[in-house]
Amino acid sequence: MTSDTPPSFPEGTPILIRPEGFDLISGKFYIAEHTISGEHTFKQYVQDAGVGYLVPLNPEYQTVTLDGTWEITGRAIDAKITGM
Repeated sequence: MTSDTPPSFPEGTPILIRPEGFDLISGKFYIAEHTISGEHTFKQYVQDAGVGYLVPLNPEYQTVTLDGTWEITGRAIDAKITGM
């Protein structure tokens, strides 16, 4: 998930995910699974007016409204830039 401005997660960036025991915090990054298709996504969680959204850093992808068909399965707790 890349962006022209920080934060950015270039392809191949190792990301450490906490799979349980986490709170949903607006502005943090999460892995979510679509409960119908099994699709997974990595996006930033944003809560606005009581509604949760998963927002991509790349504007070419769509924002996901947490409507009951998505399950948050983990929170990103660390990322490492490789190749330095």
